[in-house]
Amino acid sequence: MIIKRVAIKNFGKIHNKSMEFSPGINVLYGENESGKTTTHVFVKSMLYGIQRQRGRAARKDAYTIYLPWENPAVYGGILWFENGGKNFRLSRNFYKENQECQLLCEDDGEILESGQDDLEAVLGGVSETVYENTVSIAQLKSTTGVELVREVQNYMASYQRTGDSSVDLGRTMQILKMTRKGFQVQADRRKRENQQEKEKIASNIEYLQGEIEELMEQDSQIESQETALHTGEEENGGRILDERIQKLQNQKNTWNMIGILCCAAGLAGAVVTGLLLWRLSFFCLIPLVTGLAALLAVTGFRRRADEELEKRKRQKSRWSAKQEKLRWNREKLEETKKEKNTALSNLISEYQEAEEHVYHPLAEELEIESLNLAMKTIEKLSRDIHRQVGGRLRRRTSQILSEITGGKYADVLMDADLRMTVNTEGRTVSLDHLSRGTVEQIYFALRMAAGELLCGEEKFPVILDEVFGMYDEERLAAVLSWLAGEKRQVIICSCRQREMEIMEKMGIPFHKVTL
Repeated sequence: MIIKRVAIKNFGKIHNKSMEFSPGINVLYGENESGKTTTHVFVKSMLYGIQRQRGRAARKDAYTIYLPWENPAVYGGILWFENGGKNFRLSRNFYKENQECQLLCEDDGEILESGQDDLEAVLGGVSETVYENTVSIAQLKSTTGVELVREVQNYMASYQRTGDSSVDLGRTMQILKMTRKGFQVQADRRKRENQQEKEKIASNIEYLQGEIEELMEQDSQIESQETALHTGEEENGGRILDERIQKLQNQKNTWNMIGILCCAAGLAGAVVTGLLLWRLSFFCLIPLVTGLAALLAVTGFRRRADEELEKRKRQKSRWSAKQEKLRWNREKLEETKKEKNTALSNLISEYQEAEEHVYHPLAEELEIESLNLAMKTIEKLSRDIHRQVGGRLRRRTSQILSEITGGKYADVLMDADLRMTVNTEGRTVSLDHLSRGTVEQIYFALRMAAGELLCGEEKFPVILDEVFGMYDEERLAAVLSWLAGEKRQVIICSCRQREMEIMEKMGIPFHKVTL
């Protein structure tokens, strides 16, 4: 990528200013407060926009700092650049009431309507964070921050063995973790439901067993009542009552016969007496009265026999009713017991099935096992990738550092968080024990190496805003020589002449832009 020209209409302190840049090294020269940093921020804002903050943070964000005091509705400008062999014109207005972003491909006259989305595609997907932590070095920010660490780690997570970062393994791992969490939630819910179902079945089993025990007690009571009904005075119940009723019936019949005989005997006696005496007399009444008296006596006995017979029949009726009621209760009880036992058997079978189900893996658990296997595979792949990509970054950083230090420091060691030490002469030296100038060189080498790693094939312009303040003449000459050898666009923002003087002395061509 090459920035060819910028036209700042209204941005911070700069108004209607146009600047042209060459493909090689450019020096943006100006006194302090002349607008070098403003130009640097303008370029970044044109490429990535300005993110407005909210609340109190909005008082000191970039949008507020660079918002023009005069004519703020015209807040922006134009950037011409070449990328991927094509020429583009990027126009922006940052004003909140009239925001606009237009990207024009000047070669074919196509306006890319979607603005920022198409611009990101043109920039190869290089994020603003990557841009700020690699090729764009702001004043007093030559060291790197945690943002670069995250970007390098993200790149490593999305890097394949072939060197293709189009597949985001980190994102894939996140998706797998989220999917696994979803299945885990479902599995836990299923287990809770199964446990609750088991507890419900167990409770129903216990309840039914209690009911069946009550039915057994009722059955025992009915059996006791039936035993009592067939024993004792009232029992051998029905048999004795039947015998007594039959005996009383026979007695009644006997007394009826005796009464008839008494009447017949009385009449016969009276007739016989009359015939013997050849006339009716007082003596004829004696047999008749005697027969009547006997009949009265027999009638009394028969009445008592009838009363006793009716009493026994009523006893027999009550006994039969009790027996029938007990029989009906026993049949109903047996039917209820059968239903309860069937229900209990079904519940026990359900509980056994639920118990057996506990030892069978859920479908969700099988999915979780598959996801765990996939995640282990990705973790192994990621470790391999970290070794490869981390090794590339370390080797390239070491190579750059060796070139800009004349071979004095040729081996940089770094961990996963990009904490670095220098390996030299059989010992390692932490950055705390090195001079500020050497530390600046190390971070410069790291930024350049990370930029090559993260920015892809298209080389972005390197913008250096007053970053050589701690460099002595030798270090500065070495860095400028290295930049010239990289054959890429460089924009050095400086308020001093020494960068230009050194390049003139070394015969390094450059293009000067004066503010």
